[in-house]
Amino acid sequence: MTEETLPKQAATTTRFVDARGRGTRIEFCGDDEFHACWYPVALSSEVGSGTLIGAPFLDGRVIVYRTSDGLAHVRSAYCRHLGADLSMGRLLNDQVQCPFHFWRYDSAGSCIDVPAGDPPPPHAKLFSYPTAESLGIIWAFNGDTPLHPAPHFGQGDEALLIDTYRNPRQMQVESSIVFLNSFDLQHFRVVHGMPIDVDLERVSEHEHTLAYKARVSAPEFGDVIQDRRLWGVNTVTIASETAGRRLYQLHSLCPVGRNATQGFLVSATPMPADATDDGATRLLAQSRDYALRLVNEDAPIFDTLSFRRDNLTASDRFLAFGIQYIRRYPRAHPGRELIR
Repeated sequence: MTEETLPKQAATTTRFVDARGRGTRIEFCGDDEFHACWYPVALSSEVGSGTLIGAPFLDGRVIVYRTSDGLAHVRSAYCRHLGADLSMGRLLNDQVQCPFHFWRYDSAGSCIDVPAGDPPPPHAKLFSYPTAESLGIIWAFNGDTPLHPAPHFGQGDEALLIDTYRNPRQMQVESSIVFLNSFDLQHFRVVHGMPIDVDLERVSEHEHTLAYKARVSAPEFGDVIQDRRLWGVNTVTIASETAGRRLYQLHSLCPVGRNATQGFLVSATPMPADATDDGATRLLAQSRDYALRLVNEDAPIFDTLSFRRDNLTASDRFLAFGIQYIRRYPRAHPGRELIR
């Protein structure tokens, strides 16, 4: 990072003359856009072969389904005829059938059959999001071309024992504000009881991801060195070692409304060679308890937050950089007209 992107004195400069004001209101996403990220849409376990489900996504709704070749697909949820929710329909030979008039859509999202006998309208096509699957999650990219790979732990899923689940508490706040917590070292220290040190001069940026090391002390794991990667502006992956085992963790956020966020969490560790070794299972259970402690401590705060950038202090240097990073991140909404 350069001094321009991570200014040493950013948090100590007085910005506002009127102390009765509450600082600058920051709208991270704009009026009709969301950030161009890979968003978690569903758990892989929720979408078996031949399964068709609906899911809230951005400021609308999508369908998620898996064709007979095992591939997952994420498309706009509303039929191009009269707007019936296609998740109420069914899959027939890998084609999505609308419940209202039985229009059918092929593997490219195009309407190919109108049972009433009319030719399919040439523009009757669903919006298809770039889709990927990793770590027990089905991801959709908000944009035409992904800016970076879908989040992963740097090795094949088959080599890992993986625990993937949803945050049971949906938060009533913009997802970017929750993600900003990744930069808030002061918050981790005082709220979660986790002293954390980051060498801010060694934060690196590549393909719309950030990478850095953090020295963290957590009640559950003691003192550890974490390799952290921030993917876009909604996902954090962490790699560390505890009790002689490699531990991977992920927290990813999906906007499910303009001011509503669903979190997805993953813990993973290398698959044990010995089937009788239950240490890996215990570590994943410990990691789940740790992750849920953090999100349960934070959710009530986010649900009642009225976010503004106001009086930052010297401890907020990394936080100030995070605000800049999120504000300049690319935005898009190519499916806006078809998912609402």
